[in-house]
Amino acid sequence: MKAKKFIRNVSPFNNEKDMPKALYIVKKLLAFLLLYGASALIGEAVIIGTTYAMGYDPLNGVMPQGNVMQLMQYFGFVVFFALTFLYCKFIEKRSFKEISVTKRGFDYLLGAVVAVLLICAVMVVGCVAGSFELVGFVNNANIPYVIALFFSFVVQSFAEEMMCRVFLMRSLQQKVSLPVAVLVSSTAFALPHFSTLFEAEFKFAVFGVINLYLVSAVFSLLYVLRDNIYIIGGLHSVWNFVLYGVLGLSVSGSEGNSGGILNFNVASQNLINGGTYGIEASVVTTIVFAITLVVLVMRLSNRRERNGL
Repeated sequence: MKAKKFIRNVSPFNNEKDMPKALYIVKKLLAFLLLYGASALIGEAVIIGTTYAMGYDPLNGVMPQGNVMQLMQYFGFVVFFALTFLYCKFIEKRSFKEISVTKRGFDYLLGAVVAVLLICAVMVVGCVAGSFELVGFVNNANIPYVIALFFSFVVQSFAEEMMCRVFLMRSLQQKVSLPVAVLVSSTAFALPHFSTLFEAEFKFAVFGVINLYLVSAVFSLLYVLRDNIYIIGGLHSVWNFVLYGVLGLSVSGSEGNSGGILNFNVASQNLINGGTYGIEASVVTTIVFAITLVVLVMRLSNRRERNGL
């Protein structure tokens, strides 16, 4: 009976909550891993099927190259969003309101503004320090690709936020404190980035890990304060798009995008520009997001004091 109860408790296919906190965390992490793995497999199958429909032969190594394949991979994150949404709706029995998709869609613009301000803060310091130099506009920029890239980042970012914040963090909050929920969901958010991060030099890897947790904590507190996916989806997608599609800089270790709009020269690799990993491994980003996190913690604390919590 004990073994049967244990299996039921940790099973991700039910909404059982009557268990120790540690076991509940394991249960939700198993659900996260299941959703991530299933989404990756289905997404890969969709991409393979799409490439066949386009006249390619992926099983024999004949695949679209460059921008087309990149966009397909980002748009494939719609599977991650859909499966996580369905899990929240039918396994966790949440309403659309509880999944945070019916509230203040205008908050996307607020998140976008925050993203631009944060990037400007980091880039201004980098330019003043001589780590970046604006050369000018890219000649013959591929504008249709840049537009498609924006929408692909919207899909990818909303999918990651649906998984890490709307599902995992919110589910954990039902049994554990907010700091613990933020820490666990931030670890889940950081894990997929480690493969490229650990290819960088040690000093960049260290600051990259620190920044991943800081960024995730900022996303998490914004989600708690505004109680909707739109603000964090806006911040996440516009951060990625401006860095990669506008400035042509690296995002999470990816190579710079020659099809962007602006052309920046990056000086010798240092902790101000984040080296090959990009500004997400920059000490300036660490400072900017640490300040942002302190401001959000103070706002959340003030709100709880006003509400008597």
